[in-house]
Amino acid sequence: MAAGDAARVRPTRVLIADQERRAALALAGSLSSEDDISYVGTADCVQSAYDLTSALEPDVVVIALRLGDGDGIRATAELKYHFTDLRVIVLTDVFDTEIVPRAAAARASALLPDDGDLSEMLDAIRDEDSDEIYVNPRVHSRLGACETVMPLRRRLRLTAR
Repeated sequence: MAAGDAARVRPTRVLIADQERRAALALAGSLSSEDDISYVGTADCVQSAYDLTSALEPDVVVIALRLGDGDGIRATAELKYHFTDLRVIVLTDVFDTEIVPRAAAARASALLPDDGDLSEMLDAIRDEDSDEIYVNPRVHSRLGACETVMPLRRRLRLTAR
């Protein structure tokens, strides 16, 4: 391989699943400006997310918690069942005590607030550690004492428990 070829790494392919078209297009525009990330498409419902994941083979799906025909966490579990190497980032505006355990059980790669910081989203997209879930501190701090989230840890190790 020539020296120049080493620098050409396949960009991380990202599919966005969000029923809010404006939000999806804004995120797509931000992702498109990154050299190492390739925006491949937008789904507006669970079925479309599944169909496009099958057809476009993204590395990462960024999925909203609320979709027109279902729940983003349930969709995450289904996507991870069929596409085991897929990384899924769930965006939420719901901060209840069940959100973190549900996202962890679905094998989400990250749980982020839907109005969060773009740099955090980019870090989550670039993070290839599929054995841990990143939970934004704002998500779990709103939950109070939650046994699922260990103090001073930003990641939860998924185990076979």
